[in-house]
Amino acid sequence: DKEEEQRLKYLEFVQVAAVHTLVYLSNLYGLAKEKSGPLKPGVETVEGTVKSVVGPVYEKIHVIPNELLKYVDRKI
Repeated sequence: DKEEEQRLKYLEFVQVAAVHTLVYLSNLYGLAKEKSGPLKPGVETVEGTVKSVVGPVYEKIHVIPNELLKYVDRKI
């Protein structure tokens, strides 16, 4: 019953589209990183720095888009 309550009635396609977009971008980034040649160590250094800075921020705000989507879905 709670799972059904958590599920979006009208805007579930937004979540699905977001997941597909993230998978596509992740694959694209992996391919670009793989093909970066001599720049690969620099790319990995920047990646590590970004993860250490963005990671904690993401952990705090990652639920906001879902809550906003649920709110809008209930209003429709």
